[in-house]
Amino acid sequence: MTTRATRLVALVVPLLLALPALAVAPTYAGSASVTAAKAGQRQVQQSKRIVVKWQGFQRRPKYQKVADVPGIGQVELICRPNDTMLRIRANDRTAETQLWMAKLESKDGTDRVAVKNVRVYRYATAADDGKGGTGPQAHEGLNQRTPIEDYAKGSAYGVISQRPGRDQPGGGPLALPATSFKLTWYWERFAYPGSQYCKMTLALRTDTDQQVGLSWHGDEEAATQQTTTATIPGFGEAELRCETGRTGEQTVALRPDDPDSFMDYEYVQGEGRVADPDHVTHYSDLGYDPETGLLGPVDLPRNGMMRIWWSVGGVKRTWVLSSYLVTNNTTRPYLNLCEVAATPLP
Repeated sequence: MTTRATRLVALVVPLLLALPALAVAPTYAGSASVTAAKAGQRQVQQSKRIVVKWQGFQRRPKYQKVADVPGIGQVELICRPNDTMLRIRANDRTAETQLWMAKLESKDGTDRVAVKNVRVYRYATAADDGKGGTGPQAHEGLNQRTPIEDYAKGSAYGVISQRPGRDQPGGGPLALPATSFKLTWYWERFAYPGSQYCKMTLALRTDTDQQVGLSWHGDEEAATQQTTTATIPGFGEAELRCETGRTGEQTVALRPDDPDSFMDYEYVQGEGRVADPDHVTHYSDLGYDPETGLLGPVDLPRNGMMRIWWSVGGVKRTWVLSSYLVTNNTTRPYLNLCEVAATPLP
């Protein structure tokens, strides 16, 4: 892994399994803040929190809850003694819909992380005939064993995004808003009917004022869609670069509004122990470069996630980023692709 940072302090940090409770704000489906923006664009701001909670003695426990994902579909939280999962349903199956999740839990006595990419699609690649793919929904299970273990506790964070199917051009910047989420789960005594207990909490956030993304499918589109910028009010201008070819650059940077700024960032990839730098690597205190006017650029993961902390003028916020890149297929360049989405965490 390489970066252009001049001040990097690499360390592995423990990832907390407990996530804080979050306030409930108006929802997109109800009274969300949806206002007209310039050039006919639509601004979407939504925060939502759903909870599944029940005990075995209840006569009619509610085992699942569903929430809207603006422009994309629905997400469903399910906790049953024989079924524990987070499920995504896309309104448009022909699109490329992705739910990226960094899943944190204790396993075999150690803290583990697993990066999951739950997809709904009809066209897996540009060469797909459209007869395969998934159904309209897909899920990620939260249990470690079958039958489901008696006791479990964990957390996750991630991002949900959508772009045209891989049989079509990716479209460049995000056309639909990305939604971030935090998830916690806890259950016990699943083998003892009458005394079972489960609680799952899912917090969702959508804010088109604070996000950035880029998608292209095939080298032909990449020739005109390999960079994008997005203005983030109060922070500056986020810059994504995703070039094709073996020597192409794939980076993210911020041009901050205030030189009093710095950046922390973390790569989360694959599956294994949190303490293993192959899976979680944290970089701290990357300073402002007065020559370029940037924080960064730093490399995007080829198949994984990032958390990015931008601090500008004393204000610090956390973004989650998903990134899947195929840029070195020289024999079939139409199969190369870049799919990146970043949005602030709840």
